[in-house]
Amino acid sequence: MTTSFNPQEDKIAVAVKQFTLKKGSEGLFGRNNEPYIISMAIDQGGAENANLAINSKSFPNVREGDTVSFDGQGHLIYGPKNPGEFLVYAILFMESDRDIREFGATMENVINSEATQIAMKALLLAQPTYGTALTLIEKLSQLVAQKLKHNKDDELYLRTGTLLRDVTPAYDILRTYRGGNQYIECHTSIIPLVKSNQLGEQVRAVEIS
Repeated sequence: MTTSFNPQEDKIAVAVKQFTLKKGSEGLFGRNNEPYIISMAIDQGGAENANLAINSKSFPNVREGDTVSFDGQGHLIYGPKNPGEFLVYAILFMESDRDIREFGATMENVINSEATQIAMKALLLAQPTYGTALTLIEKLSQLVAQKLKHNKDDELYLRTGTLLRDVTPAYDILRTYRGGNQYIECHTSIIPLVKSNQLGEQVRAVEIS
């Protein structure tokens, strides 16, 4: 696969293959938890046009020690798309005690609001580089977590990643990264992928205001 992959044209996807809730934020054994994932990504085109790729999904009735896995490609964080010269992303795991039926729309509003607070659009358009995108995605993910904590949700884990075209293998394709903390263990994979199977939540582009 790596020998036939053309980083100038071919598409990739970044996906969470599985995660384990090692410990709930409340620390109450046997309690049902409702973790959720928010992801944000910026590729070269997104930096040049001030667009974010975002996705979000909640997982009700998860107990400590449970592993949530995904069929197919996994829960998409980015793509399938060709990132250009770079891709930076952040994956934020939170825990909610509330009913979040309008989850997707709520997350989009929170992300856009916090992006506006740091003048993200103006900064990207002024300097649409890898360094600018990385600094802003890290700052934005921290602000989104703080905003959600003010709404009584708990931050479990924040994972960030940087993928570059001009390395070997390009974008670190076919690799799976494992990491976590006392609350979450997460497996993230970089996949050469022509198109999504359209199962699960799909990544959507949001124009930063």
